[in-house]
Amino acid sequence: MALTGNALLTRNPAHNQLQAHNKRDIHGVVRTVCANCTECPQFISIPGHVLCAYCGCPPARHGKGIASPGERKRGRPRDSSQDSLASTAHGRSSPSDSDLSDSDETSSGVSSFASGRQRRARRWRPSWQVTAPPPRVSRLLAEEAVPHEEALEHSWSSEDSSPNIFLKQEDPLTFHRNPVYQTTDAIRGRGSSGEVLNPAGYRVGLHIWSVTWPLASRGTHPVVGVATSSCPLTEPGYRRLVGSNSSSWGWCLKTMKVYHDSRKYRHGVPYPRDVDEKLRVPETFYMLLDMDRGTLAFQVNNDFLGVAFSGLRGEELFPIVSAVWGHCEVTLTYINGHHFDRESSPS
Repeated sequence: MALTGNALLTRNPAHNQLQAHNKRDIHGVVRTVCANCTECPQFISIPGHVLCAYCGCPPARHGKGIASPGERKRGRPRDSSQDSLASTAHGRSSPSDSDLSDSDETSSGVSSFASGRQRRARRWRPSWQVTAPPPRVSRLLAEEAVPHEEALEHSWSSEDSSPNIFLKQEDPLTFHRNPVYQTTDAIRGRGSSGEVLNPAGYRVGLHIWSVTWPLASRGTHPVVGVATSSCPLTEPGYRRLVGSNSSSWGWCLKTMKVYHDSRKYRHGVPYPRDVDEKLRVPETFYMLLDMDRGTLAFQVNNDFLGVAFSGLRGEELFPIVSAVWGHCEVTLTYINGHHFDRESSPS
């Protein structure tokens, strides 16, 4: 049987990194990605267990990797089979340095093994693609951000979340997901009322949040967006929960597409529209919910990415995130909100 999330849970970030001795199976073979589930980054041998702590598959289902010089000295003699590259399912090759940021990105409860070379920081978008935000957004961002106490009232709800997610005591603006394998978990915000037990969603006004989601802990299905109170908060398997039904609208930071259960969005629409396949969404970005116009949009620094969804007027919506990566942490900070006069407000 595979390990449960509680068996791996630790609040010390230093303990969440994959240790060198955990990359070998009981025979001393370096293991990498699983060819069965294609989700976990590589084999993790926990004392007393011989299965992968993430997917539960035996070592034989995981590819063989190359041991580093230091590991070869400490481990068993290397055979020729350990010199082969890690195998992946369906003929997929391992990502190259140019495809990665500071850490390999897979759907897992731990960071995957990274090379010792310093990787160059990836740019955002070329200047000719950058679009200035609408005046109403610029005006709101130019104002002083709301106090911390008010930001807390518009952040994550401790009661409206999957049981595999909890808010950090030292930073309630941030949630932490337990590393429970083969599940997708979500959490909603408190809404416009700021109440935990009886939240009211956003129906009017322009609202801006800052979302911080580290690249190294996004996994294969990191989705951020908005949802009604009827959107489920946990489902089996790894999937884009937010955006998979008619009660949620989401932006997947992995595929760079927006999803909703409708004819247009069911299979995803590229977002931003002129997206480059090598583009990576930075760690921190803005989410803009304009219920006066009925739109959801996103912005990176001063680059407005365009409207992701329209036709939201009349809904009662909450910010929401769904994640599959164990130990991932996402911070939701309310920047500001304003109820503009629909007839006299600038475009």
